[in-house]
Amino acid sequence: TAAVEGFLAHLHAVGFDGAPQPFGRDEQGRSVIAWMPGDVAMPPFPGWVALDETVASVARLQRRIHDASRSYSVPHDAAWYTPNLPPAPAGAIVCHNDLCVENVVFADGRASAFIDFDFAAPNDPLSDIAIACRHWVPLKDPVDVTDGFSGVDQRRRFRLFCDEHGLSTDGRSAVVAHGIEFLDRALATMRHLAESGPATYAAVWERGYPEQNRRSHAWLCAQRDA
Repeated sequence: TAAVEGFLAHLHAVGFDGAPQPFGRDEQGRSVIAWMPGDVAMPPFPGWVALDETVASVARLQRRIHDASRSYSVPHDAAWYTPNLPPAPAGAIVCHNDLCVENVVFADGRASAFIDFDFAAPNDPLSDIAIACRHWVPLKDPVDVTDGFSGVDQRRRFRLFCDEHGLSTDGRSAVVAHGIEFLDRALATMRHLAESGPATYAAVWERGYPEQNRRSHAWLCAQRDA
């Protein structure tokens, strides 16, 4: 949307180089953006996704984009796609809101860019951190932690991610609370998309998404104090 293009233009203008620069629309009305060179991990995830420097660099780049976003004045008529977000709270900034593994580009072993900004919208940055932790810690029941993430120390990785953001104990507690709320919203959204959206969502749902989501929810509630 024009709102996302405007946000990307702001990031480029303030010197943030970790997102595609927008170049407007082509003759068919398609958005044209810069190519971000590097490596992207795809399922089944390789072992390097579990390295300390990998997850720490994702957190550092996220902190940088949050800092760059704080100077962005959101247009009053901006239109965002926000199926998994609550109403934007006071002090919200535009966040990526979908930092899954497949949406992070790596160069020389470090996160160099974020891509796929279609879920970008004003949000509490702690909620954006929670969404990233969902994928990069990952905040899931260990039975569902597979591929390159198999066997990782989830508590340690969560601490590492929060350390890079400089979060206090209260901030970390808020991230966990946002993670629990996100799982509830994601379950409702995925159910809706499975019933009325593209066939890919129905396939994900049938492969056991609701059960995996509820296992993650129960595990995160049990682990929140730790």
